[in-house]
Amino acid sequence: MYDENTISNRQDKGQLNPVSNSTITIAAVGDVMMHDGQIWSGYDSETGLYNYSMFFQDVKDEISSADIAMANLETTLGGKELKFTGYPKFNSPDELADALKDAGFDIIMTSNNHCLDRGEKGVVRTIDVLEQRRLMAVGTSRTAGERDRIVIKEINGVKIAFLAYTYGTNGNPVPKDKPYLVNLIEEDTILKDLTKARQSADAVVVYLHFGQEYQRVASEQQKKLAKMLLEKGADVVIGSHPHVTQPGEWVRVIGPGGEMVERYAAYSLGNFISAQRFPYTDEGVILKITIEKDLQQNRINVKDVDQIPTWVDKFKEDGKMRYVIRLGKKPPLKKISGLKSPPSL
Repeated sequence: MYDENTISNRQDKGQLNPVSNSTITIAAVGDVMMHDGQIWSGYDSETGLYNYSMFFQDVKDEISSADIAMANLETTLGGKELKFTGYPKFNSPDELADALKDAGFDIIMTSNNHCLDRGEKGVVRTIDVLEQRRLMAVGTSRTAGERDRIVIKEINGVKIAFLAYTYGTNGNPVPKDKPYLVNLIEEDTILKDLTKARQSADAVVVYLHFGQEYQRVASEQQKKLAKMLLEKGADVVIGSHPHVTQPGEWVRVIGPGGEMVERYAAYSLGNFISAQRFPYTDEGVILKITIEKDLQQNRINVKDVDQIPTWVDKFKEDGKMRYVIRLGKKPPLKKISGLKSPPSL
């Protein structure tokens, strides 16, 4: 479990000059999905074990070079006894968490429309598995007390708080007596959490699972919610769920000192890894954000945003399908005919 004093296990990079500003970089990616083909791509029939390190082999350096790296885990880690399956109800081997850790991720967003695919047991066990690997789960909780604590990472003297919420859970109801299991997008709750986070952290990143699937432009509803959160104290808003990328934008808001500041909204980072092959669903971005703490004026500046394109390479090797995230723009391919409209995920 993590509280306001949670500190990254990474070391500060040298002594800071007292008059210098302190900067950190955050790498954020979109949906980490596990369809049936992906599950079996990592299975070794001789050992009975799974290995998914191949997914991230080409992007590992880019992810691990950031001070903090975060991803949306759009599956559960409910255990083998609950059966490993892909769409429509996801449950994946624990080795996926091993691969995420090895790739350099620190923060895993767990509140999304698939987080209850294996019920309460799946929610709890997913957090357990991530915690065992020193990965912080944000957006789902095992207890009410855990829900009320804010996840904070401190790097180079800069404290960053992380909040995460989802629009819903695919009709799988959150138990009425355990509302803490999943953070839902409820304005009053988010604002309360945001106020609490600002009391303990220098900057706040809010991750929202929202928007319309397969829409390549953010809706007015997405923009309105993101702007409101930025006006109320969030420094960065990051979105997932559409399974395709949506252009982000700088948003000018009034800062805590009454000055005009620029904050950033990334409405959808697309799929980071999946087996979807409908238009644009095999493309995503690694969002690199530079946050600066002005030590003289004691304020936060979102200094720079860089978007590194990625795509999922699907190919056959040794008689098995393989999935590898490649850096750069997806090369042109022949049009695939006969595809129906994509299913809701």
